[in-house]
Amino acid sequence: MMASKIPPPDAPMEALMQHSWEQITNTCPFNITHHPAISLPCGFGEGDRPIGLMLIAKHWQESTLYRIADAFERACNWQTVGAKKR
Repeated sequence: MMASKIPPPDAPMEALMQHSWEQITNTCPFNITHHPAISLPCGFGEGDRPIGLMLIAKHWQESTLYRIADAFERACNWQTVGAKKR
């Protein structure tokens, strides 16, 4: 799923709200079930838009997510991965 571009700061409230609601399908299931989740930037895709990696853990396993996120960030420079090699 490709997210739309973020509206500029002076965009009308309607445009800001529309953009916010587009993203809810990514997080809603985990908000409802109370599973810990984290999203990590992991590169750039079509149109030079950022790609996020969403990780989900079992209940009460936030520390697992933090360890995975730390390992990922140490292992790669996400800003150099993707459509346009930076």
